[in-house]
Amino acid sequence: MHVKKTMIAAVTTLLVTLPLVGTAAAAGAQTPSEWTTYAMVGTHNAHFPSDFPAVSWTFVTPGADRIDRRIVRSNTEIRDLVGFPIGAAVVDGKVFASNDNGYVYCLDAMTGKLLWSRYLYNQIMSTPIVVKTDAGEMVVAGIGNSDFTYSHARKFGVANAQVIRGTGISGVAALDAKIGEIVWFQPTEGQDMPTPAYVSGKLIFGNGDGHVYALDAKDGKIVWKTPIHSFVSMSSATPVAEGRIVVMGGTQPSRIYGVNSTDGKLLWSFEPKDVFSSSAGDGTWAGHGSVAVGQIEIHSQGQAEGMSSSQELAVNAKTGEILWSRVLGSGKVPPRNKDAVPVIADGVIYTGSPVTHHEYAVSLASGKVLWDVAMPAGMKAAPMVVGEAVIQPLGNGEIHALDRKTGRTLHVYHGKHGGFGPQNGVLVGKTYFIGSNAGYFQAIPLAELIGTAGGH
Repeated sequence: MHVKKTMIAAVTTLLVTLPLVGTAAAAGAQTPSEWTTYAMVGTHNAHFPSDFPAVSWTFVTPGADRIDRRIVRSNTEIRDLVGFPIGAAVVDGKVFASNDNGYVYCLDAMTGKLLWSRYLYNQIMSTPIVVKTDAGEMVVAGIGNSDFTYSHARKFGVANAQVIRGTGISGVAALDAKIGEIVWFQPTEGQDMPTPAYVSGKLIFGNGDGHVYALDAKDGKIVWKTPIHSFVSMSSATPVAEGRIVVMGGTQPSRIYGVNSTDGKLLWSFEPKDVFSSSAGDGTWAGHGSVAVGQIEIHSQGQAEGMSSSQELAVNAKTGEILWSRVLGSGKVPPRNKDAVPVIADGVIYTGSPVTHHEYAVSLASGKVLWDVAMPAGMKAAPMVVGEAVIQPLGNGEIHALDRKTGRTLHVYHGKHGGFGPQNGVLVGKTYFIGSNAGYFQAIPLAELIGTAGGH
């Protein structure tokens, strides 16, 4: 069955392998019941095996299909207006996705139908997390933009100067998952672009005012607040060591931090050698056991202006000891946030690089590069490991499926709805969910990504 329906709010194309009648309850049972961190789990492999069927639909952010290129000339400007800047959560048969236009959208996972939307008065760059509390099921999103006021912009690069990032309304909001009404709102001085981690009833995140916060999820009240002095841009809190520790990076100073999730005690921090620009505060780390893995950008002495290198690091999350570091390669300095998010699966790290435009498989234990392959564009999003394939969205809108053992290309999905930046895909059953920089959110059958359904 192929149905195409155009609406002002959405354009939805539906291809379902099972009849839709009576499937709402089943769809809910076939999706996660909570979404507690960036990319679902600390390893960032957002793959939820279930019997959820292969569905195909496209939701268009209002106005995204009517952008006037005479006025909005760059893809970056489009993303800042209508793009889905980050990953989504899929819970209880619904997709929750945040947008740079200031809205959180709730979509039916089977059909793409808009169930509700809520405007939150500034850009939203955090993945909505969905948690069940004593006060009900909540959708939590951080609010804030990447701007600086003039008084703080002029402090950037000045040693020991406290820089606050974010203008306008900043804070964290909790919405009723059923209807989207605001349950509580906790304002902050700086932006709240990183995704919180939900640990033992607390929402933990670093933000643009140089602190790591823990909020009580049921009412938004501050449980603890730890100064780290760095502003945290897009480095979402990653739970490691069974959630006892959260790891994130910050800029000005450019350091990586480990914080006790119970009391907020700063356990350790370090500044990576030759760390470049804002990369420490832009990249989200992945965790496995007590090991945290992240990517930064470095600029070494003697390296030409306009050039930089991607470096992968593994850290003992209990002590902050660097276990190993590996320079992946060099290339031109990429725009904006400069690092790709890693995924950890079966003792192997899979990651791309927006600097080198290569995809890598790296040993978690030693940092040895197992394979690397050139790709046609840069990438920032976490890939996904499913079966024998690594699925990686690229900045040019393609989604590549690679053999996880060799890096050989299995299939290329040629997307037509904009490129992908930090947006990680989510695989539930047989359907892959992802939003684009151009404001299109898609449900794509897995078979179309790995090439077993004739491709695109």
